[in-house]
Amino acid sequence: MSATALMAMLVAAASGQRPPPPVTLTVDSGIPSPVADPVTACVADRLKPFVGPYGVQQAWPVMASPPKELHHTLGTPLSDTGMVADGYQQFLHVDAEARAVYVVEQGGFAGTFKVYGPLPLPQCASRSDSREEPASPR
Repeated sequence: MSATALMAMLVAAASGQRPPPPVTLTVDSGIPSPVADPVTACVADRLKPFVGPYGVQQAWPVMASPPKELHHTLGTPLSDTGMVADGYQQFLHVDAEARAVYVVEQGGFAGTFKVYGPLPLPQCASRSDSREEPASPR
């Protein structure tokens, strides 16, 4: 503990004030967390090659007025800003019922926000979406 921090604690204790709460640090390991939903995992695998810190590298349609629910949730991360100071990060939203996919892009120095979509749900997602019929009881 530094002398300055110790002095601050002593002064706070003498004046009857509580010391400030401890500071916590979160370190990003760079290892993406596994996606629990197999449909979302499939879509993420298919779209990751087209996104990155320099933006979306595909001619996807941009929504003029995206749904408000896409403004307030991050979704599943597709990419991060990497080592690019004004880089972009993209997040995935999958609407399995409507068979539509949306990619939300945020970043840059000006803090841009774009929503790409609706994009079609990839084929591999439909295979993981199929369910077997339960066996009939005898």
